[in-house]
Amino acid sequence: MKKTYFLLCLLLATSCSKDSDVDPDVNPAEELGYPHDWVFTKDESTQEQDPSVAKYTYIYTNLTAMFRKDILKSYPLKELVKEKHCLFHVAEIPCDGAKPCYSIQLVDDERLFLGAGPSTNKEEVHLFILHGEKIVPVGSPAYYIPTGEDYSMFYIHKMPDEKGVKTVAIECVGMPGWFISDTQPGFNYAANVMTLQHESSPEDAPKWQVRSVN
Repeated sequence: MKKTYFLLCLLLATSCSKDSDVDPDVNPAEELGYPHDWVFTKDESTQEQDPSVAKYTYIYTNLTAMFRKDILKSYPLKELVKEKHCLFHVAEIPCDGAKPCYSIQLVDDERLFLGAGPSTNKEEVHLFILHGEKIVPVGSPAYYIPTGEDYSMFYIHKMPDEKGVKTVAIECVGMPGWFISDTQPGFNYAANVMTLQHESSPEDAPKWQVRSVN
Protein backbone atom coordinates (compact mmCIF):
# COMPACT_ATOMS: atom_id res chain seq x y z
CA MET A 1 0.00 0.00 0.00
CA LYS A 2 2.81 2.39 0.94
CA LYS A 3 4.57 1.58 -2.32
CA THR A 4 1.40 2.30 -4.35
CA TYR A 5 0.87 5.61 -2.53
CA PHE A 6 4.49 6.61 -3.16
CA LEU A 7 4.18 5.87 -6.91
CA LEU A 8 0.93 7.85 -7.12
CA CYS A 9 2.55 10.87 -5.45
CA LEU A 10 5.55 10.60 -7.76
CA LEU A 11 3.31 10.57 -10.85
CA LEU A 12 1.34 13.56 -9.62
CA ALA A 13 4.50 15.52 -8.88
CA THR A 14 5.93 14.72 -12.31
CA SER A 15 2.70 15.77 -14.00
CA CYS A 16 2.57 19.09 -12.14
CA SER A 17 6.21 19.74 -12.91
CA LYS A 18 5.63 19.19 -16.64
CA ASP A 19 2.62 21.48 -16.64
CA SER A 20 4.54 24.27 -14.92
CA ASP A 21 7.34 24.04 -17.47
CA VAL A 22 5.03 24.65 -20.43
CA ASP A 23 5.32 28.12 -21.92
CA PRO A 24 1.77 29.13 -22.93
CA ASP A 25 3.17 31.55 -25.51
CA VAL A 26 5.44 29.08 -27.32
CA ASN A 27 2.97 28.72 -30.19
CA PRO A 28 0.29 31.40 -29.86
CA ALA A 29 -0.77 30.90 -33.49
CA GLU A 30 -0.98 27.12 -33.36
CA GLU A 31 -4.74 26.85 -33.75
CA LEU A 32 -4.70 28.92 -36.95
CA GLY A 33 -2.78 26.24 -38.84
CA TYR A 34 -0.24 27.10 -41.55
CA PRO A 35 0.48 27.90 -44.34
CA HIS A 36 -2.22 30.41 -45.34
CA ASP A 37 -2.86 32.83 -48.18
CA TRP A 38 -4.29 35.98 -46.58
CA VAL A 39 -5.39 39.52 -47.26
CA PHE A 40 -4.63 41.63 -44.17
CA THR A 41 -7.41 44.05 -43.30
CA LYS A 42 -8.29 46.42 -40.47
CA ASP A 43 -11.84 47.36 -39.57
CA GLU A 44 -12.11 50.47 -37.42
CA SER A 45 -15.91 50.75 -37.46
CA THR A 46 -17.43 50.57 -33.98
CA GLN A 47 -21.00 49.92 -35.07
CA GLU A 48 -22.90 48.26 -37.89
CA GLN A 49 -22.96 50.29 -41.10
CA ASP A 50 -24.87 50.16 -44.36
CA PRO A 51 -22.90 47.67 -46.55
CA SER A 52 -22.96 50.18 -49.38
CA VAL A 53 -20.73 52.59 -47.40
CA ALA A 54 -18.89 50.37 -44.87
CA LYS A 55 -15.13 50.13 -45.48
CA TYR A 56 -12.02 48.46 -44.17
CA THR A 57 -8.30 49.07 -44.70
CA TYR A 58 -6.13 46.53 -46.53
CA ILE A 59 -2.36 46.16 -47.00
CA TYR A 60 -0.85 46.02 -50.49
CA THR A 61 2.40 46.61 -52.35
CA ASN A 62 3.36 48.27 -55.64
CA LEU A 63 6.30 45.79 -55.70
CA THR A 64 8.75 48.38 -54.33
CA ALA A 65 7.04 49.67 -51.14
CA MET A 66 4.21 48.78 -48.76
CA PHE A 67 0.97 50.74 -48.48
CA ARG A 68 -2.55 50.63 -47.04
CA LYS A 69 -5.82 51.67 -48.63
CA ASP A 70 -9.52 51.73 -47.80
CA ILE A 71 -12.08 49.77 -49.78
CA LEU A 72 -15.78 49.01 -49.49
CA LYS A 73 -16.45 45.81 -47.56
CA SER A 74 -18.92 44.84 -50.24
CA TYR A 75 -16.16 44.70 -52.89
CA PRO A 76 -15.33 41.04 -53.67
CA LEU A 77 -11.92 39.90 -52.43
CA LYS A 78 -11.53 37.78 -55.56
CA GLU A 79 -11.60 40.94 -57.63
CA LEU A 80 -9.38 42.89 -55.25
CA VAL A 81 -6.53 40.35 -55.39
CA LYS A 82 -6.66 40.47 -59.21
CA GLU A 83 -6.27 44.25 -59.22
CA LYS A 84 -3.86 44.80 -56.31
CA HIS A 85 -0.82 42.94 -54.96
CA CYS A 86 -2.50 42.26 -51.61
CA LEU A 87 -2.55 38.47 -51.19
CA PHE A 88 0.26 37.13 -48.99
CA HIS A 89 1.46 33.59 -48.31
CA VAL A 90 2.19 33.11 -44.59
CA ALA A 91 4.30 30.07 -43.71
CA GLU A 92 6.41 28.88 -40.81
CA ILE A 93 10.15 29.30 -41.29
CA PRO A 94 13.12 28.00 -39.25
CA CYS A 95 14.46 30.43 -36.65
CA ASP A 96 16.18 30.54 -33.27
CA GLY A 97 14.17 30.37 -30.05
CA ALA A 98 11.09 28.55 -28.87
CA LYS A 99 8.47 30.65 -30.66
CA PRO A 100 7.60 29.74 -34.25
CA CYS A 101 8.53 32.37 -36.86
CA TYR A 102 6.75 33.11 -40.12
CA SER A 103 7.62 34.58 -43.49
CA ILE A 104 5.09 36.74 -45.34
CA GLN A 105 5.54 36.27 -49.09
CA LEU A 106 3.71 37.94 -51.96
CA VAL A 107 1.57 35.37 -53.78
CA ASP A 108 1.79 37.25 -57.11
CA ASP A 109 5.60 37.26 -57.04
CA GLU A 110 7.21 34.61 -54.86
CA ARG A 111 10.54 36.45 -54.96
CA LEU A 112 9.17 39.17 -52.69
CA PHE A 113 8.80 39.11 -48.89
CA LEU A 114 7.79 41.56 -46.19
CA GLY A 115 10.50 42.94 -43.93
CA ALA A 116 10.90 45.71 -41.35
CA GLY A 117 13.57 48.31 -40.71
CA PRO A 118 14.38 51.97 -40.10
CA SER A 119 12.91 54.54 -42.46
CA THR A 120 15.23 56.47 -44.76
CA ASN A 121 15.41 59.33 -42.24
CA LYS A 122 16.06 56.83 -39.40
CA GLU A 123 13.23 58.31 -37.34
CA GLU A 124 10.59 55.62 -37.82
CA VAL A 125 10.22 51.90 -38.49
CA HIS A 126 8.65 51.03 -41.83
CA LEU A 127 7.37 47.87 -43.50
CA PHE A 128 9.34 47.08 -46.66
CA ILE A 129 9.21 44.68 -49.58
CA LEU A 130 12.41 42.62 -49.90
CA HIS A 131 13.81 40.30 -52.56
CA GLY A 132 14.35 36.73 -51.44
CA GLU A 133 17.04 34.23 -52.33
CA LYS A 134 16.33 31.49 -54.85
CA ILE A 135 17.06 27.96 -53.64
CA VAL A 136 17.46 25.22 -56.25
CA PRO A 137 17.53 21.78 -54.57
CA VAL A 138 18.69 18.82 -56.63
CA GLY A 139 15.70 16.92 -57.95
CA SER A 140 13.13 19.28 -56.41
CA PRO A 141 11.39 22.48 -57.54
CA ALA A 142 13.13 25.79 -56.88
CA TYR A 143 11.76 28.08 -54.18
CA TYR A 144 12.57 31.39 -52.47
CA ILE A 145 13.49 32.24 -48.88
CA PRO A 146 13.68 35.69 -47.24
CA THR A 147 17.15 37.20 -47.01
CA GLY A 148 16.55 39.87 -44.36
CA GLU A 149 17.34 37.44 -41.53
CA ASP A 150 15.26 38.20 -38.41
CA TYR A 151 13.99 41.44 -39.96
CA SER A 152 12.02 39.47 -42.56
CA MET A 153 10.56 37.05 -40.03
CA PHE A 154 7.49 37.66 -37.89
CA TYR A 155 5.71 36.32 -34.85
CA ILE A 156 2.00 35.87 -35.54
CA HIS A 157 0.04 36.40 -32.31
CA LYS A 158 -3.52 35.09 -32.48
CA MET A 159 -6.00 37.53 -30.97
CA PRO A 160 -9.74 37.13 -30.27
CA ASP A 161 -11.78 37.18 -33.47
CA GLU A 162 -13.17 40.58 -34.46
CA LYS A 163 -16.69 40.51 -35.89
CA GLY A 164 -16.31 36.81 -36.66
CA VAL A 165 -13.03 37.27 -38.58
CA LYS A 166 -9.72 35.67 -37.53
CA THR A 167 -7.50 38.38 -36.08
CA VAL A 168 -3.76 38.60 -35.37
CA ALA A 169 -1.03 40.97 -34.19
CA ILE A 170 2.18 40.78 -36.25
CA GLU A 171 5.53 41.38 -34.53
CA CYS A 172 8.92 41.63 -36.22
CA VAL A 173 11.34 38.97 -34.91
CA GLY A 174 14.36 41.21 -35.45
CA MET A 175 12.72 44.15 -33.67
CA PRO A 176 10.94 42.73 -30.61
CA GLY A 177 7.97 44.79 -29.53
CA TRP A 178 7.49 46.39 -32.97
CA PHE A 179 4.19 45.48 -34.62
CA ILE A 180 2.81 46.09 -38.12
CA SER A 181 0.57 49.13 -37.82
CA ASP A 182 -1.68 51.51 -39.72
CA THR A 183 -0.13 54.50 -37.94
CA GLN A 184 0.49 57.33 -40.39
CA PRO A 185 4.19 58.02 -41.06
CA GLY A 186 5.90 61.39 -40.72
CA PHE A 187 5.33 64.21 -43.22
CA ASN A 188 8.37 63.12 -45.27
CA TYR A 189 6.45 60.10 -46.55
CA ALA A 190 3.19 59.33 -48.31
CA ALA A 191 0.37 59.23 -45.76
CA ASN A 192 -0.49 55.60 -46.55
CA VAL A 193 3.04 54.13 -46.25
CA MET A 194 3.05 51.14 -43.89
CA THR A 195 4.77 51.52 -40.52
CA LEU A 196 5.44 49.54 -37.36
CA GLN A 197 4.73 50.82 -33.86
CA HIS A 198 6.20 49.81 -30.51
CA GLU A 199 3.95 48.23 -27.90
CA SER A 200 4.60 46.37 -24.66
CA SER A 201 2.42 43.38 -25.58
CA PRO A 202 0.48 41.87 -28.50
CA GLU A 203 -2.75 42.73 -26.68
CA ASP A 204 -1.87 46.44 -26.93
CA ALA A 205 -0.65 46.19 -30.53
CA PRO A 206 -2.62 46.97 -33.72
CA LYS A 207 -4.81 44.07 -34.78
CA TRP A 208 -5.24 42.78 -38.35
CA GLN A 209 -8.10 40.68 -39.60
CA VAL A 210 -6.94 37.93 -41.95
CA ARG A 211 -9.20 37.06 -44.88
CA SER A 212 -8.93 34.11 -47.25
CA VAL A 213 -10.06 34.31 -50.86
CA ASN A 214 -12.61 31.55 -51.38
